[in-house]
Amino acid sequence: MEASVGVRQNPACRCHHSSKTVHVTRTFSSHQPAMPSQHVYLDHLLLQLSKEEFETPSTWLTDHFTIINGGTHAGGLSRNKLIIFPDGTYLELLHWIKKPEDWRDRPGDFALTSLAPTSAEDNHDRIVKALDAISEDSLRVTYSQPIDGGRQTPSGDNLRWKILKALYPASSTPGEFHPRGRTDAPFFCHDVTDRVLRVPYNLPSIVEHPSGATGIAGIEVLVPKDKLQSYMTLYTCIVGASPRRSEGGDQAEFKLRAPGTQDESGVIRIRAATSEDDEGFLRKKGIGISSLIIRSSAGDFQFPVSDYLH
Repeated sequence: MEASVGVRQNPACRCHHSSKTVHVTRTFSSHQPAMPSQHVYLDHLLLQLSKEEFETPSTWLTDHFTIINGGTHAGGLSRNKLIIFPDGTYLELLHWIKKPEDWRDRPGDFALTSLAPTSAEDNHDRIVKALDAISEDSLRVTYSQPIDGGRQTPSGDNLRWKILKALYPASSTPGEFHPRGRTDAPFFCHDVTDRVLRVPYNLPSIVEHPSGATGIAGIEVLVPKDKLQSYMTLYTCIVGASPRRSEGGDQAEFKLRAPGTQDESGVIRIRAATSEDDEGFLRKKGIGISSLIIRSSAGDFQFPVSDYLH
C-alpha cells in the first residue's frame, strides 16, 4: 500500500471520473524544506484532448475547475483551454486541429520556465553545457535553440514566447519504454510578452476553483528502476539543482518554486517502478508523467492524469 501520510482528503473531490473514485495515492513533500532551484520554475502541464473532450470537458473537470478559453496558436494547428492557479502555474487542455507528424500519439508533457533576467538563450546554454558534461549519462537528451511561439487570445492579444524543446535522437525513441515517442524530459516556455497575458493568475474570477485548487503540488515521472540514477542526473542538469533522495532510495524530488508567488513550491518527483502495475504503466504509456497532485485549500488531491495521456 502506498503511503498517503500528510495529504488531507479534499471533501470536494469525493467524485468520479471514468467511473473511478479519485483519491490521493501518494504524498508529494512540497511543504518540506529543500533547496529550490534558482534557475527554473514550474510552468504548466499539457494534456491532449479529442475534439469532443475539448469542446465539452468532462463533468469531473468542470466540477473541480474554472476553465477559460486560451485561443488559437500561431499557425492555426492547435487551440487550448486553460485551468489557471493563483500561484501562476496552470493546466493546458490542448486540442490539435491538425496534429504535426512529430507528435503522432505522444502522451502528455509538462513545461518549466525561467523568469527575467534569465533569458531563453541563457537557459539553453546552461542546460546544454551541463548535459554535454555528462554525455554518457544524459539519456541522449539535449535541447533545441529557442523557438519562437505564440497564440492569439479571444480578446485579440497576441502573445509571444520562446520554447526550448527536448530533443531525442530517432534511434533512442523506439523500444519497450517509449511505445508512443519520448516525452520523458520537460520542455521550457519563456515569455517574451508579459507573463500575465499568457497566464492571467492576477484575476480572481479565473483562479478561483470549486475544488479550492491553488496550484501544482507535484508532478511525478515514472522511470525504470535501473534508470533512476540516470534520470536523477538528467533532471539535475535541466533544473540546475540537486534532488532529495528518499530513504528507501527509489525516488528523488526536485523542489521548484511557482512563478507567481514566493510562498508556494511544488516538486518534480522521479520515481522508480517497483510493482507490476508500474511496469504495466511503462509498457503502455511509456516513461513520463504518471501522477499529478493539485494543491488545494481544502486538501491536496490527485488529478486523474493517466486518463488524459491518450
